[in-house]
Amino acid sequence: MDKIFDGQRTLGTSGLSSLEGSSGGGIASWATIGGYGSKKSMGMAFHYSYVSLTNYTDQNVGAVMGFYDRVEISYSHNFFRTGSTGRKLGIGHGYQFDLDTGGIKVRLFGHVLDKTLLPQVAVGAMYKHDGDAKVIHAVGSKHTDGADVYIAVTKLFPKLGLLVDTTMRLTKGNQWGILGFGGDRNDNYYPQFEGSLGYLPSFIPGLVVGVEYRTKPRNQNFTPESNWFDVYASYFVNKHLNITAAYVSLGTIATYRNQTGAYVSLQTGF
Repeated sequence: MDKIFDGQRTLGTSGLSSLEGSSGGGIASWATIGGYGSKKSMGMAFHYSYVSLTNYTDQNVGAVMGFYDRVEISYSHNFFRTGSTGRKLGIGHGYQFDLDTGGIKVRLFGHVLDKTLLPQVAVGAMYKHDGDAKVIHAVGSKHTDGADVYIAVTKLFPKLGLLVDTTMRLTKGNQWGILGFGGDRNDNYYPQFEGSLGYLPSFIPGLVVGVEYRTKPRNQNFTPESNWFDVYASYFVNKHLNITAAYVSLGTIATYRNQTGAYVSLQTGF
């Protein structure tokens, strides 16, 4: 097992777990490859995340596997629950949306910890399936299945204790796919931006604090869609355990405004 999963990479270079399953931040995909396997082995990570918003909750479970610090495959499932808001929306008290996401990512060049200014650059794709066809079409979404493609650029500047990521994503996802893909307003792909800034204080090894921002498409006449923002703190206890907490601001979801709240995530890996 030690040869298959050697755990040779530096603490934190596996990234966190995103809500779509790929390694990255909470709401942004990074160029990192999940797990701690070196160029001669593999790595894995598993996560559970919970988000409590003003009117909704979301639970997310997933796994990621990295191959030779080059290729990553991922899977996640979202359980998006409407609680009492479901009755007000006319879909029933406690109605739950389910979203499956499978992903692949390939590191093109560079490494997040290279001593040069060259960043780590990766391209990725995700296939998403929403299991709620009747409701999805009723709110004006065109498809229950959709695909995202993205390019991510990530760099850590150790002397500054600064982590920077910029990602450009092509997507039709409404609320990342929870409300289907495309809509009666727009059914085309347009680029969306994701950005992350993290600070690693030297006096607390393993801690990262930062912010993330993600733009969103506006595909439906049924409801506006807002850009996302979060402020997070993440602590790498060791290579086998990471704990993340965040304040999230997700704007309007299914006509209900000011969806803010708390996010917590646990990740284990090797």
